[in-house]
Amino acid sequence: MVNTPGERVQEQLRRWDILAANDPGSKSKWQAAARLGSLHGKTGGFLGNRKDNANPLLLAIRELLDKQFELSDSLVIDKFIYSRPAADNIVDALSERCDFVVTAIAD
Repeated sequence: MVNTPGERVQEQLRRWDILAANDPGSKSKWQAAARLGSLHGKTGGFLGNRKDNANPLLLAIRELLDKQFELSDSLVIDKFIYSRPAADNIVDALSERCDFVVTAIAD
């Protein structure tokens, strides 16, 4: 039987008696979209996590991407709890309005 990389990591963490830093109760129903050929003229989503440096980092990234790719629009939004996935309504808003999403932790 072959273990996947994720299973091997979980096995190693158990052996060392280390708890994973993610929330085991949060399983996402969302999957990553296909890669875009270009960001030129696209609408970007910027998802923050309410950590002190996340918004300045995301705003700087948004500015750089807009300068380089002439974004048509952007949406900046924060999720409510930094250690949890974004709420469904936030993911829905990003997926309906944006061609791509950038997120940051920035502790």
